[in-house]
Amino acid sequence: MDFDDSLRRYLRRVTGDPDAEIADLRRHTQGFSLETVSFVGAWSEDGLAVRQQLVLRRQPPAGLLEPYDLAPQVMAMRAVHGALAVPRVRWFENDSAALGAPFYVMDFVEGDVPLPVLGPDGLPPITDEVEREALARDLTANLARLHRLDWKATEVAAFEQPTGPRDAAFGQIAHWRGFYQRAHPEPNPMLARAFRELDRRAATLSQDGPVCVVHGDFRTGNFLREGGQVRAVLDWEMVHLGDPLEDLAWATSRLWRGQSKLAGVLVPCERFLGLYQEAGGYEVDPERLAFYDLMSGVKMAAIMNTGLRAFADQRTSDLRMTIFRHQLAGMNIIVGEALGIVPSLDG
Repeated sequence: MDFDDSLRRYLRRVTGDPDAEIADLRRHTQGFSLETVSFVGAWSEDGLAVRQQLVLRRQPPAGLLEPYDLAPQVMAMRAVHGALAVPRVRWFENDSAALGAPFYVMDFVEGDVPLPVLGPDGLPPITDEVEREALARDLTANLARLHRLDWKATEVAAFEQPTGPRDAAFGQIAHWRGFYQRAHPEPNPMLARAFRELDRRAATLSQDGPVCVVHGDFRTGNFLREGGQVRAVLDWEMVHLGDPLEDLAWATSRLWRGQSKLAGVLVPCERFLGLYQEAGGYEVDPERLAFYDLMSGVKMAAIMNTGLRAFADQRTSDLRMTIFRHQLAGMNIIVGEALGIVPSLDG
């Protein structure tokens, strides 16, 4: 049975409509971590005809974030739905029998994805400064609402719970050190030094502070927008409970601003942090922000090495994984800048 037939059978089972149909099925190549398919589903519900454009995200056989577990991101998306802009998850299937791997199906949301890169002319892709400001304002408002969410009253309470910022910091070091070590990378003195520095800095952090839902990959490139409005925050694969400054450091990281000096190529970093606090987000502690800025480069290097290992072991044939071999040198520069041993890339 091919994929289309299997999906049709699944839709008929979950809707209870033996005549449910699918149409306009399209496989998307955007994104690295999950396989994405869009389609139109048509079924009958309570005697009424339903026709809904849907998006299916399926676990790949191997890739950047293995070992995979789709359950936490589904739990988080359902928990935050209504509190911030996030697609409605209709169905989640953790059994591989239906489509060969775990997957979930969510409503399609109209919008475009701005990318965190400068154009060929050296200008931001969103050229209107007023529009960038409005988008940054809405984006940070969504982030503030996420961080203020009463997660203890949701399914997210089942996640591993750090007891405070210091505990959260050590948890993230252990998490990404595990990714890095499982990838069996070539020796990298810069990253070895960075891990030692992260251990040292984490020990100095206070344990007093908030623990909240952390998106884990909150940045330009992972949301849909229409003009200056965020339509949907996407890509919840790295969601967990932790320090809210982890999301802020990632969103303002060199990784997503390049040499533009603009967080996510939207607004200056200080403006992004200010908008977050104006929206009701937590106070920005410079020490914790700097810790997670260094962590951002280490985390990305661990992810890149994981993808390279999956390709080298022939567990994925996705040639995009091979580009990381050339990008790791750039990651060393970004990590070195955060360590203070490489001059500022801003000049």
